[in-house]
Amino acid sequence: MKLFRSLALGLTLFSFVSCSAPRIELATWRQAELCPLVAESEAPAALERFEELRAQDALAEARPLALAAAAARPDDPKALLAASLAESDGMVLKPEDDKHARNHCAASALDYVERAVERGASGAQAQAQLAWSLGLTTHLQPMSERSGHARKTLDSVARALEADPDEPTALATCALVHLRLQTLPWIAKLMASDLPESSLESAERCALRAVALRPSRENRMILAKVLLAAGRENEARTVIDAGLAAKPGFPRDHALEASLRALRP
Repeated sequence: MKLFRSLALGLTLFSFVSCSAPRIELATWRQAELCPLVAESEAPAALERFEELRAQDALAEARPLALAAAAARPDDPKALLAASLAESDGMVLKPEDDKHARNHCAASALDYVERAVERGASGAQAQAQLAWSLGLTTHLQPMSERSGHARKTLDSVARALEADPDEPTALATCALVHLRLQTLPWIAKLMASDLPESSLESAERCALRAVALRPSRENRMILAKVLLAAGRENEARTVIDAGLAAKPGFPRDHALEASLRALRP
């Protein structure tokens, strides 16, 4: 029996080690997603319209404008940061079972914001978007690199909050990182090394603050997930019901309604 268990554990570990990360081909992805094209001189107007539409939660209409502006101005930090936001929006626009599309949105969002920061984008919003995008791509990293990736994410959170202690995206990201670390499967914990310190208490504190600052369905969903992980179903249900009852007023609110309903215990 001990031999059988050892062999089973060995096979399980081998499967985790040998699993390759999803193949990402950003050039092909962006060529397929890019529509419409805009001239370099039209990029500022496209970015302005992107911001207007995104504020109205018209993500499907807004997203192509930011991607087109970034293609027209590949060295413009503002255009690159907008494209990163647009690809993060793409994560909720694509069907949950379309892993290929969602993985490419996540990887593309990170690439855009990293390039934006390299080209001078600074401040709380840029660091918060970097942290969020890093958080979206944890599952794309090899198992051996995920601890370091989590630390890198939390470092970006810290820089964003140093610039603005009330940056809601950074707080939401912080909550998600702590939640994921606290709910890792046992095999992932066995494989991981040098994991950052985490707690559900920290996750809840950051999620509560994010909801207070930006009561979006996305932030309420994060808080509800933390409460569910803590076994507090009644409180989670109250948070979810409040999110569903509130009139949509933030980017991603409409797209996340079904996911929020599905989360209700």
